[in-house]
Order: sequence, then C-alpha cells, then structure tokens
Amino acid sequence: MNLPKLTSLLAFLATALPLPAVAQDSPPKVDRFEEPVPAGATNNPSQFRFTYPVRDAPTGQTFTEQKAAALADAPSAVSDADLAAGLAMPDPGPAPQTQNGRMSQAAAEAAFETVGTEDSTTQELSEPGPFRSGTGPFRYSFYVTEGYNSNVNGQQDNGVESLFTSIGASMGYNFGTSRLKVETSLGAGLTYYYNNEELQNDGLFPNGQFTLAVDYAVSERLNLTLDNSTALLAQPDFAIVGASNTYQGDYLVSGTTLGASYRWLPKFETITSYAPVFWYYFEPIGDNFSRFEQTVGQQFLFLWKPTTALVAEYRFNTRNYWYVDNYDSIGNFALLGFNHTLNPRSVLNLRAGAEQRINEIPVTGGTYNYLGPFGELNFTYALRRETSLGLRSRYGTVASGLDGYNQDQQFLLGAILNHSFGKRLQANAFINYQNNYYDQPDNAFPDFNTNVYNAGFGASYAVNRIWSLNAGYSYTGLLSSDDNQQGSYNQNIIFLGTAFSF
Repeated sequence: MNLPKLTSLLAFLATALPLPAVAQDSPPKVDRFEEPVPAGATNNPSQFRFTYPVRDAPTGQTFTEQKAAALADAPSAVSDADLAAGLAMPDPGPAPQTQNGRMSQAAAEAAFETVGTEDSTTQELSEPGPFRSGTGPFRYSFYVTEGYNSNVNGQQDNGVESLFTSIGASMGYNFGTSRLKVETSLGAGLTYYYNNEELQNDGLFPNGQFTLAVDYAVSERLNLTLDNSTALLAQPDFAIVGASNTYQGDYLVSGTTLGASYRWLPKFETITSYAPVFWYYFEPIGDNFSRFEQTVGQQFLFLWKPTTALVAEYRFNTRNYWYVDNYDSIGNFALLGFNHTLNPRSVLNLRAGAEQRINEIPVTGGTYNYLGPFGELNFTYALRRETSLGLRSRYGTVASGLDGYNQDQQFLLGAILNHSFGKRLQANAFINYQNNYYDQPDNAFPDFNTNVYNAGFGASYAVNRIWSLNAGYSYTGLLSSDDNQQGSYNQNIIFLGTAFSF
C-alpha cells in the first residue's frame, strides 16, 4: 500500500471511530434525569450527597455526578404520598395536581404511618392531570364528570346503584426562593346521585381538598418543613392508611407533619417530626369513631455508602376518640431500615421492627397489651421520562372503626403504573390489596378477617393546552369471613369527563 493511500485511510478512521475519552477541564454536557419524589417524602434538600456514574451522550465518556440524597421524612399519620403517585381510585373528582414533581393527594397525605394509610361519596380517581399552560405561580382547573356507581353505599344487600354527575374546581399556587419553597392548592366539588332515595343528603355529596407544603432552609445544616393535607370525603379511599374500607358517610380527615432535619456531621443527620391527624365523621352509618391521632418521630441517619443511608427510628403514637368510650390506645415503635437510591430514577425506603401498644378494651373496659411486628416499604422508579412505577407495602395496626374492636392488624400492598403516550395522552393502572385481622382478647366479639381488593385504570387526553378529556374505571371488592361483623360487598365505578386547566 503506497503512502498516500495509507494517509487517507488513517484520516478516515480518525473521523469515523470514537477516540478514547480524555480528561477535560469541565464536565461535558450530560443526560439529566428528573428524580421522582418518594412516596411520603417531602422536597427538603438533604445534606447527604449521593454519587452516580453518568455517561456523556456525545462521547460515551463516564464520569461521576453528585446529587443530594433523597431521604424520607418521618411519616405522618395519614396517607403516604405517594402517595407520590396517588395509589387510590374512588369516585371521580378533580384531577390530581402535580406540582414540582409532587402529586397532591386530596385524601390526606404524609407518609406511611401516615397511616394507618387508606381512607368519599365523591373522590378523585388517580388519573393523570390535564395538560397545563402558562408559567405563572397560579394554576386553575375546572371539571365536569358523568358516571355510574354500582354500589354507592357499599352494602352487601340493598346496595344503591346510580348514575351521577360531578362538578368541581381547584386552584394551586407555587412560590419559591433559594431557601423557601411554598406549594398550596384548594379544591371543592359536588357529586349528585340520581337514584337517591336510600342515600344521605338526598344523594348530594360535597367534596374538597386543601394542601400546603412549606420547606425552609434555615442554614446549611438545619431544614424545616410543614406539610398539611385536608380532605372532605365520603367513600373508602385506599390511599389513606387508617381510613375506613366501607362506606361511612361524609367525613373530614386532616393530617399535618412538622419536621426538622439537622446535619450534625458530614455523614450523620437527624430528623424530628410531629404529625397530628384529625378524623371527623359528620353522620356516620354506625357509631361515631371521630378521633385524634398524633405521632412523634425521631430518625437517626448514617450515610453508610454514597447511595445508602442507614436509619434507626423511634415513634410514639396515640389514638383518642371523642364520642365512644374505651377505644383509646398508646403505641411505641422501634424500627431499623435504610433509604437507598438505586439510581437517579429509583428510591427505596424500608422500615422494619416492633410495635407495642396499650389498648383499652371496648364494652368491658380495662386494657390489654399488644406486641407485634411492624414494617413498611416505599419504592418509586421511573423507567424513562414517560413511565413511572410506584410500590408501597405496610404491616401494622390501625384503628378498626368497628363496634367492639379497638384495632385491626392490617397488611396493605399497593402499586401504580403511569405512562405518557406522547405529549397528549396519559394513562395509569393501579391495584391495592388489604388484609385486615380483627382480634379482641376479651372474647366478647369473635375474631375475623377481611380481604379488600381495589384495582382500575384511568386516562387523560389533552385536546389542547387547556382542555382535556378524562375517563376511568375502578373495582372494589371486600370479602369478610364473618358477614355479621362486617358485610362483604362489590362496587364498580366508571366515568367520563372533561377538564379545563390554565
């Protein structure tokens, strides 16, 4: 081969083949991901730093990018954010509002002992929100929905099936500086059931929600947070721990979490929280189990590895009832676990340990001591920008809400999958499962258990920047081993509606 041909060949190879990566004075442009906020976690910036290997798209070079660790705050006693993706699907209502990557939950949210997590005759379907326009701090939304409910009052016999119309509006506001972030929303609606002879309020049921999230960085070490979620509901909402899983009429649930995180050392941080929760039933079907719950939590976090924080946690919880006697209780939780970031798109939070509770004995009086396992798991994963998966699981006691039973030992599992088909069509599918075991030691009432299944799907199509069409379906089934204590029932809900957001 002569020299000119060899020179030409080398020149071609130099332009066609990638050269080995070389050190650069500044990092190259990289592919960035938006990390989803874990269910039940707030947006407060942790001082811990996690590192991830990131590949530069143009050159294929890999280097390390540093990100703040996503550490879950102590759970409150109502919901769990997650319900970040909102793992519930009751009657239709305003589409959930997404603000800065967080899903606002009309049903009270805070985390997992947020919990006893699950609890409208009008509620929201966990559907994707409509397309939004504008860049200002305010967001407005209006909706109209037509639908069908096969068992409005959730009865084993004499269930009421009816068509319904639901209307509502909501407003959201975001404000932020380099140290302070404020997110708030307010919504209200009405649902009218046409077959209303056996329903409360002549078939007219109001619903509403208010959320407030405040995050303030006092210093590089100290961060303060406030989260409140208040909702007016009627039917069971399986995204709120501690809510009834049968129809109980209109009720108000309001949960607040006050948190303070402080970084003592580069690898050691504490999170202290106080979470009061109010449950108020206006005209309950049975006894009035309105109550006040509160949880004080203390977490100790150690950054074991760049992406893993080990956690030791203590919680103190009380349940106090206003209108019934001998149902109060005091609980203590000793937990170990971890917060782990699998990659920039995936967060796993685990707590496991023991729950000890002193319960009053309904009817007969006295007290008894309960000691059992407690555990909770939150997992969020974004497969890609248009697809996300949420998973949660919990085992522990919750207030029973049944005559003669102080508590039930509940296992719950929930999952939701969201996917965007292009810029206009969004859809999700979800499933929730509960096993509730009712065990009173005085033998005044028989032991029994229930299995609850809740599943469905929803979709939203953006006709333009402010107008969207929404549709969805959900199924709920409760199977009881003793129908004399709690009756089995089935419920189907289907709806089609439209929303305007700007």
